[in-house]
Amino acid sequence: MVKIVISFFLIVIFGFADTLDDKIKSFIGSQKYYKEQKIINIIIGDKAKYINNGEIDTIRLLKVLRDNGFINLVFKRPKKVLVTFKIKKNTLLFLKIINSSLNAIGFNFYMTKKAIKDPDGFTWSIVMDTENLIDPVYLSNELNKRGCEITDIVKNGNLDWTYTISMQNAKLIAKDVLCDVSYDLKKPIKSYWLGIQGGASQLFVQSRPLNRWHPYVVFFDRGLNILSIYEKDDIAKKLKTDVPKNTKYIMIDDKYTLSNIRSGLKVYISSK
Repeated sequence: MVKIVISFFLIVIFGFADTLDDKIKSFIGSQKYYKEQKIINIIIGDKAKYINNGEIDTIRLLKVLRDNGFINLVFKRPKKVLVTFKIKKNTLLFLKIINSSLNAIGFNFYMTKKAIKDPDGFTWSIVMDTENLIDPVYLSNELNKRGCEITDIVKNGNLDWTYTISMQNAKLIAKDVLCDVSYDLKKPIKSYWLGIQGGASQLFVQSRPLNRWHPYVVFFDRGLNILSIYEKDDIAKKLKTDVPKNTKYIMIDDKYTLSNIRSGLKVYISSK
C-alpha cells in the first residue's frame, strides 16, 4: 500500500515537472530553453514550489524568469501588441478594475479589438502601440490590490498574450465609509468613489465655499450595475437623496468639470 502511494506521488510530481517545463518553453522559446536548460533548472530550483492549488503559479514562475533575464519586456521600437483578458463574470466591474490597473502601471492608451460576452464568460482583447510589454508581475500586484488574481497566462507569440483572471473577490479601490459618520473629501483629481456597507438610508453632501458644484452622483451595486443617478444642472450647496437598496459604491462628481469642486465636499450617510 505504501509503495502504491509513493508511486502515485512520484507520478504526480514528474507529471507536474513536465508541465512546468512546457510552460517555461512557451515563455522563452524551446531553442533558448534547451540551450540554457541547466541554468534554468538551477534558478527554478524546487519545481514543487510553483504549484498552487494544483495549478502552476504562473506569476511566481514569470518573476523568476524575468529577474534572471529570460523574459524580455522591452522592444527597440514601438510594436503593435495584442493582449487578451478572460473572466467568468462581473464584466462591468472587471472593465473598471482592469482599466485602473493598466493605468497604474503606465498603460493609458490602447484600443479595443474584440469584446465577447457568452455563457463561458467575457473576453476582452486590446491592441497597443508600445515599446514595452505589460509586466505580468506588476499587473498582478495591481489586480491583487483590487481582489483579483491572475490564474493563468498564455504567450501565444512575442506580441500576443492572454491572461485569465479570477474575479471571485473583486472590489474597487474606493474610500470605505461608515454610516452615521461625517467625512471631509479633499479637492479631487478624479471622481470620488465611496465604498459603503449595508444599512445605508440617505446620502447627504455639503459643498464648500468657492465651489460651483453641479451634482452628479451615481449609485452602483457590487457588480457595478447602475442602480440610480442623481444629477442637477444648477449649482448646489448641498443635496439629500435616498441610497438605493443593494448599493455598494457611490461615485460623486460634477456634471461638467471637477474644477467646480476645488474646495472639496463633506459627506454623511445615514443608517436606516
